[in-house]
Amino acid sequence: MPLNYEIRVRGRVGDHLADSLGLAAEVEPVETVLRGPVQGQEDLHQILAELQEMGLELLEIRRLPPERG
Repeated sequence: MPLNYEIRVRGRVGDHLADSLGLAAEVEPVETVLRGPVQGQEDLHQILAELQEMGLELLEIRRLPPERG
């Protein structure tokens, strides 16, 4: 079961990139908050590597509590 994560980076990340990462983007004045499901540690590391390749500064990453349904 995938876990939901929130990843904050300095700068703006467009919807196209967020979609390619399988995440949703919420742009704030000087940072972008990416949220969505991540299948496992390997996928999380891949997402972080892609953000690093783009030169984006990682500000925060946290696992979100499970959604209650």
